[in-house]
Amino acid sequence: MIRTAVLALSAAALLCASGCIRSKVEFTSTPSGADVFVNKKPIGRTPVDMPFIWYWYYDVKVEKEGHQSIQQTEQFFTPVWAVFPLDFIAEAIPYPIRDTRQRHYVLTPAVPAPATE
Repeated sequence: MIRTAVLALSAAALLCASGCIRSKVEFTSTPSGADVFVNKKPIGRTPVDMPFIWYWYYDVKVEKEGHQSIQQTEQFFTPVWAVFPLDFIAEAIPYPIRDTRQRHYVLTPAVPAPATE
């Protein structure tokens, strides 16, 4: 009985002490201060961080007044430690695993339309 209680208490303590996987992407741009949209939702102005859960495709749009906007699909590949069965071990480790991705965009100035006379 005592052995079962100690085992259950140890398992509960291990679960409480376990870390987790914290994934985020850092968006930066040149020039800074560009608006970032991910899957058509505003995220903020560069530099800006966005946490994400799914390693998949994201539609990213970066725009700033006076510059040509950039729209592209970004794919976040799954790291080895996040694939079954290693993902269970990674989630149970007692410290957080940080997965930070960086995406940098260079915006070009918009070409002014020629004046018509």
